[in-house]
Amino acid sequence: MSVLLIDGGNSRTKWALFDTGRITEQGVVSNHQRLDYEWPTPTTGTLFASVRHDEALVEVLQQQSDRPLHRLNAPQPELGDFTHCYVDPTRLGVDRWLAMLGAQAHTQEAALVVDAGTALTLDLLDANRAHLGGYIVPGLTMARQALFQGTDKVIAFDDEREQDSLAPGQSTLACVASGTLRQMAAFVGAVAEDHPGHRLMITGGDGSALAEALGARYYPDLIFDGMGTLCAGLFTA
Repeated sequence: MSVLLIDGGNSRTKWALFDTGRITEQGVVSNHQRLDYEWPTPTTGTLFASVRHDEALVEVLQQQSDRPLHRLNAPQPELGDFTHCYVDPTRLGVDRWLAMLGAQAHTQEAALVVDAGTALTLDLLDANRAHLGGYIVPGLTMARQALFQGTDKVIAFDDEREQDSLAPGQSTLACVASGTLRQMAAFVGAVAEDHPGHRLMITGGDGSALAEALGARYYPDLIFDGMGTLCAGLFTA
């Protein structure tokens, strides 16, 4: 069976074809192009996860395929032995929940799951699959935009370039880029130090740069891994 997995993010929409327990194909679509995009056709169905109730995209997906479509706008309050810490689990971002499910597909250890996207989220899981809580702070792009939009003297000139390293910048743009990356790495590193028994698992669009800065492993598909664990219960071959 092949299932089309779609992760509707704040700035872009990612998709993957999931077949027999593995990803066989994947891609990324900017959000302003996704209604005109020719989505892959799954043989079994589509699983669409997004914090938004995106009726327009759902209509497009239904027009392009007659296979069943399941939507996830919030976590399931009960799933196996996963234990929520939120009093109302539906208030937890579905992307955070899926990343935690994806982490549990990789390890039975306690984990610190970091998703470096538009927002930077950190979630702690114990070895008994219980969510212990987490943190949400601005992601790299949001932090950099706040500096440029909220100050008069922090200005990016056309001849300046960003840098994805922790070295001191030698232009304003490079200073902002390296400073925000160092800030993010320091925050994640501090949380990891506070929880030494938790395996650090980093995902998200800015996760590769963060993982490199911390000397940690990058897991690019944690959300899809989490969605994959749900497929058997949602679709029949």
